[in-house]
Amino acid sequence: MNNNSISIIIPAYNAEDYITKTIDSVIKQTYTNWELIVVDDGSTDRTANIIKEFCKNDNRVIYIYQKNTGVSHARNNGLKKAKGKFIALLDADDLWNNNKLESVLQAFLKNNIDWIFSDVIDLYEDGRESIKKIKETNNILESLLLWDSKVLTAPSGIVFKSHCYSKSLKFDKKFTTAADQDFVIQLASKYKGYHINSPLWKYRILENSMSHNISVMEKDHIGVFKKASKNKLFKSFWFKQICFSNLYWILAGSWWKDGNNKTRGIYFITRALLVNPFSISKIFSKKF
Repeated sequence: MNNNSISIIIPAYNAEDYITKTIDSVIKQTYTNWELIVVDDGSTDRTANIIKEFCKNDNRVIYIYQKNTGVSHARNNGLKKAKGKFIALLDADDLWNNNKLESVLQAFLKNNIDWIFSDVIDLYEDGRESIKKIKETNNILESLLLWDSKVLTAPSGIVFKSHCYSKSLKFDKKFTTAADQDFVIQLASKYKGYHINSPLWKYRILENSMSHNISVMEKDHIGVFKKASKNKLFKSFWFKQICFSNLYWILAGSWWKDGNNKTRGIYFITRALLVNPFSISKIFSKKF
């Protein structure tokens, strides 16, 4: 692999329904200097057979098996094996546009940056697609901590230089649904990011995804913000209050609407108002 090689990490668990199209979207890249490391997190379906078939036909595809220990461990396992100058993350059910890697590499070569994220196309189970534009921001970290939904991004949209990982960047195994958010916060707090104003990948929205487990979501995301507080990532006390209040409003809405649990929803509305009384306007604007 030469100086501009790219290592791609895919964690996979029982992904037989989608993994073929996901790997195909890598094989079809216009930029070809890459290795694909697929970490099988103890799948019990046909995932392993599908991946191994790709390995037979393309020696750039590498299969790694591990006992089922979770997506964060699988990603970290893949990162340890990566040999490329750049590292790209991809989930087993998402898709890349054919020019994804070429566009990212050009941006790296033209700019003094450490990591990149791009716009995305939401792909629904019924086949509908919707472009999600990422909002431009002068401070990625602050936007992430404020939980700006137009800035939050997922692993499949991220590519970073390998030196970021070599300096202890990793996925926190304490988190499941919020491991992605924590990872991006780590990136933004330490390294210079860059936004490509173009949708280069597709995020598959599944009804049974981990993000629909509200109890786990609650535990994880509060844990991520407490970790950020411990690491002194909030620029001031009041900024921290606003960020936590925004998080509590999101949890209130998740419990109230998606979880059909009004009691839990009211609990988080109360917490949101206690840390930031001025956020009461959200009730009247229905922004939760």
